[in-house]
Amino acid sequence: MAEDNTLTKALVDVRARRAALQSDYDRIAAELTKLRAAEAALTSIVEGIPLDASGLHAPEGPRAAAADRAAPASGGRRGARGPRANSAKGRLKALLGSAGPQGLSHAQIAERLPDVAPNTLNTYLSMLVTGGEAIRNGDFFTAAAPDGAEDGDAEADADPDADEEVRHDAAAE
Repeated sequence: MAEDNTLTKALVDVRARRAALQSDYDRIAAELTKLRAAEAALTSIVEGIPLDASGLHAPEGPRAAAADRAAPASGGRRGARGPRANSAKGRLKALLGSAGPQGLSHAQIAERLPDVAPNTLNTYLSMLVTGGEAIRNGDFFTAAAPDGAEDGDAEADADPDADEEVRHDAAAE
């Protein structure tokens, strides 16, 4: 009988601790949801991106984040959304993609991503350049052109006089 009483007390204790942790979890999840919404709004204001396109959406309640993580990956390793929009690497790629033809200097990138550690930023820039996802022109970085656009530009850059020769031949006829 003493063993049953001990097990009963242990069960009651485990249930009480689980309930306490669950309430802490719910409180933290609600706070995280609020912070994500605030981050999305501030990102929209600071970077001038429409709130819908900012990629930082608040989940539909505290359980949504867990449901997103548990969802089957239908679009590759990162799930249906592609690379994480709020990861440092994802934000760096988006920043480089919107930088224009000149690109951004390392200092400009660091200024726009102040929460990314300098070593992390250097590592990601190096990885993107090495992987062909970004191009370094002196002190400036820009996103690499998509595969289709790259081929056309490469052909045009390979022989810039080719178009002139065709034009001269056509004029001679």
